[in-house]
Amino acid sequence: MRGEGVRCGNADSVDDEPESREQRRQGEIRRRIDGIRTRIDALQTADRDDMASATRSERIASANRHLAAAQAAAQEAVAASIHAFRWAAEAHERVARQHERAAAAGTGDKDEHERLAAVHWAAAAEDRQRAKRGQLLLGDEEADDARGPDAEQG
Repeated sequence: MRGEGVRCGNADSVDDEPESREQRRQGEIRRRIDGIRTRIDALQTADRDDMASATRSERIASANRHLAAAQAAAQEAVAASIHAFRWAAEAHERVARQHERAAAAGTGDKDEHERLAAVHWAAAAEDRQRAKRGQLLLGDEEADDARGPDAEQG
């Protein structure tokens, strides 16, 4: 029974002393483990806060990348629209001139050619106006690029 911590009725027994040391040692170990657990909990909480902060930062960075890509795509679309409106205006002007020539030459119905020429001149003017509105959206530099090499001819 010796070493098992059994009391023999005497408070000063030899068996009592090692048990006390073992209890103190176990208590100290528990306190240290509790301190370690407390520190681990604090570190985990800090890590969660850091992760949440990093996650927010990553989300903001990702949103900014998407915004930049969307803005670039929108600028490209507007630039392409400007180019298309200018080409359409030029096409309407060519057709209007053909109708004016046909009316002047007396080919076919003169009134109909004049009416169609007016329709195409109006469509050309509308397309040029649309191109100008697009140019305002982009700003002058991007719109100059969208005009292309034939810009001075129109």
